[in-house]
Amino acid sequence: MFDIVIIGAGIVGLAIARSIAEKTHKSVLVIEKEESFGRGISSRNSEVIHSGIYYDPESLKAKYCSRGRDMTYAFCNQHNIWVSRCGKIVMGKSHQTNDLEALHKNAQKNGVPDIRLLEPKGNQLP
Repeated sequence: MFDIVIIGAGIVGLAIARSIAEKTHKSVLVIEKEESFGRGISSRNSEVIHSGIYYDPESLKAKYCSRGRDMTYAFCNQHNIWVSRCGKIVMGKSHQTNDLEALHKNAQKNGVPDIRLLEPKGNQLP
């Protein structure tokens, strides 16, 4: 007999189970139909850790996205979970230069690490 049953061993189900196990004395059972965890919807997402480049710096979405990014990397580092920090390239056409510069400034305001503008031929700007 279990106090709590969670259906689905995806990222959300496992996060909830972990939180309950750490914060309560309740017993938790996680049920998953696949042969292993994270094989359902969790494996069909974009599989990226969002950096917060698009959100208004004053919004809760930006705040929690940036905080979540930092917490996710810290958790992975603490538990020796492999993660690829491969980066992201946002491209536009010549008439979108102002939009790309605004996006760059927005990302800086949101504390996105290692962000830079590139020249069209691949030469990095300072």
